[in-house]
Amino acid sequence: MTFSLKTLSAAAIVAVAGSAAFAGPNYIIPGDQSDLKTVASVDLVRADENATLQVYNFHGGERGALLGAADVNAGANTNVKVRLTAAPTSDVEFVLVGSNGAPLAIKTADTYQ
Repeated sequence: MTFSLKTLSAAAIVAVAGSAAFAGPNYIIPGDQSDLKTVASVDLVRADENATLQVYNFHGGERGALLGAADVNAGANTNVKVRLTAAPTSDVEFVLVGSNGAPLAIKTADTYQ
């Protein structure tokens, strides 16, 4: 059985398109963070790889102290809970960090509403 170049090209395009459906941007949807004290609940975290979601104090455009972290799996993670070592003293910044230590996504959330 022989395959033409057109058939092989079409198969390659379908394979790439299929795998692209599973790959996507990394992002964080924090949800409501008002009255945040001991646990930060994040509605959705999307990661291309196993990663860590870190929570920091954030004030005046500056990242402050690390308040807590939780591991997330590759793909969509819903209702992620991050136990905090201290209550935030300002807004918070969520940082999704990949296995190489580089940030994959960053999202700031207002803790006072």
